[in-house]
Amino acid sequence: MLHRDNQSPFLGIQISIPSSWTDYALLDSGDGLKLEKYGDYQLIRPETEALWKPTLSDEWHHAHAIFQHGKGEESGTWEYQKPISHQWQMQYGQLKFLVKLSTSRHLGIFPEQAEQWDWIEEKTQESDKPLKVLNLFGYTGIATLAAARAGALVTHVDASSRAINWARENQALNQLEEKPIRWINDDALKFIRREFRRGNQYDGIILDPPKLGRGPKGEVCNFTNGSHLF
Repeated sequence: MLHRDNQSPFLGIQISIPSSWTDYALLDSGDGLKLEKYGDYQLIRPETEALWKPTLSDEWHHAHAIFQHGKGEESGTWEYQKPISHQWQMQYGQLKFLVKLSTSRHLGIFPEQAEQWDWIEEKTQESDKPLKVLNLFGYTGIATLAAARAGALVTHVDASSRAINWARENQALNQLEEKPIRWINDDALKFIRREFRRGNQYDGIILDPPKLGRGPKGEVCNFTNGSHLF
């Protein structure tokens, strides 16, 4: 997470690093790849920005699986080097969530966003009233659960029914079924247009659009080529 900091010599930017990770670690990176620890497993995934050479050598041979790109942006296969479960549980602080292997290189969490989860909880707890929070492109719901656990009224929107189901699994895993969360399986743009017409307002919006999004009916939206939400 980046913060503005006028005391920093680097253009007023200060980098914050999550402090509560024990289940995740970036072990090494380079040559277009990154070696990561997800719970008990080590995985190799593509990383186009890793243009340097890896620091370690032997550690890469211990990976349980390597993701190989397919023809499409969201397609590919995992090449298994050691026995590995297709689903397992991880934890950040008090938040629990399921990690799963699929045809996408993504596993259901973005570990670099953990600082945002902390910030969301902190700001929600500081409020003197229950906050109404809208989480667009909510994915597997970790930010949603961070807000709800801290007392927010959350509306979680995602066009993928699979992601919604995954998020609700994470809700059950955290025993937060009684928290006020609205699960909306819909296109984000269509939903916020309806909310605008209804006059509905929110105290906070969590917005993390994917590079390539798909609507409930297979609609494709590429957020890297000038597509807009508003």
